[in-house]
Amino acid sequence: MILHLCPNDPLVSLVHDLFGANAVRVPDARIRPLSVVIHRDNRSVFRGSLLPLLTDSSPLSVQPAVSQLIDISGRRSRRISLDLGLHILRGFLYGFGIPAASLATSIQGAATVSFSFPTAMRVAYDVNALGWALAGRAIDRSNPAAAVLFEQTPYELLLIDSVLTSRHITITLSGSKGQRLNVDIDALRQMLNDLGGQVGVSGDSELEVTLASPHDLTFAFSCVRLFFDDEGFITAIPPDLNRRVLGSAGGLTVRYTPDRVLLSAQPGLLVWDRLPTISPEQPHSARR
Repeated sequence: MILHLCPNDPLVSLVHDLFGANAVRVPDARIRPLSVVIHRDNRSVFRGSLLPLLTDSSPLSVQPAVSQLIDISGRRSRRISLDLGLHILRGFLYGFGIPAASLATSIQGAATVSFSFPTAMRVAYDVNALGWALAGRAIDRSNPAAAVLFEQTPYELLLIDSVLTSRHITITLSGSKGQRLNVDIDALRQMLNDLGGQVGVSGDSELEVTLASPHDLTFAFSCVRLFFDDEGFITAIPPDLNRRVLGSAGGLTVRYTPDRVLLSAQPGLLVWDRLPTISPEQPHSARR
């Protein structure tokens, strides 16, 4: 499921368009390169590590590159109303371990909010190196977790090749135009100090709240599609130069950049779906 955002937002558009990455509503340290996502019928499900799905589960002999994302670290999202901002940020706050209700009470005097990731990093595998490392490997058809990949209408197998992470998120609170920001700074500081957060004042009409996590939390990821034959052998990780958009009758849902899979046609925040308890394609004998 996608929580759609304004397509002109400078931060989410950069993540979506420049890096071909899918932003997630809840930043999560579990989302790492070489994790897999399965996708079908407008549903995206996070399924953990690729290696346990393979007949040969030994580690791949390639290493990712780690780089600082100065463009993202120095860029804020656009300002939005407090109510909408708290709705969007609820997942971010959850990921950073901050109770949204408590923060909402403390910042009710603000008119607008924006956010940024001041310590953004990228961990990325070279797709060609991944192809070399996966040559000759196969999906283990005997693994029950792989069964959904071999149904009559199978789920697509998407491999996360890069993640965008941060240990901090900065929320900027602003007052109405021409008015001072009416927020109890001392109470806000007291609440956040216990949670490892910081409050900085920037003039009379703006306040920055920085939240920290002990972990590198993934706030966006890019992925490529793995193709495999009937025996499970991985055969291709192709680019899609036609920028295809896959979807259902309800609308366009998956867009392919030249070599990455985007799970929404416009910038948005991904909320993970869940697999049905019983797949509609399972035989009746399995439904017991």
